[in-house]
Amino acid sequence: MARIMKMTAQQANTYLNWQYPEPYTFYNFPPSISRSELLNELLASNSDYFSILDDDNQLFGIYEYQFHNGVMEIGLGIRPEDTGKGYGTRFVNQCIAFGQQHYHYFGKITLEVASFNKRAIYLYKKNGFRKVSERAAHPFGIPVTFIKMTFNP
Repeated sequence: MARIMKMTAQQANTYLNWQYPEPYTFYNFPPSISRSELLNELLASNSDYFSILDDDNQLFGIYEYQFHNGVMEIGLGIRPEDTGKGYGTRFVNQCIAFGQQHYHYFGKITLEVASFNKRAIYLYKKNGFRKVSERAAHPFGIPVTFIKMTFNP
């Protein structure tokens, strides 16, 4: 995790091509969804997607930041071949620290995680996040329950 930068078109394409194995295939972008729409969302001037590059300047992960009612919401992901290798704690802490510094924000932070993703839920709890609610959704037509978690620095 050598460098954080605003996501480029090349990095966005790499991200959209990531393929996670079961049980995490939910995180794979379906081929039926318009690639150009996804790229436009990732690269829009009002979007806050950042690329995290490794020492070889290859895409290691992504951070996304949004604000809802003045509260920072984060989204994050590590490339498939590097999940489950012990990078999570540092990756989450770096996401929080970068968001605080970049946005000069030191309040509550939220995130949502799919309820089946026990590995991520464990990681977020270990990093101080607590479950506050659940909601059912159908992203890309796939039914899933999201768990909302908060972190109070």
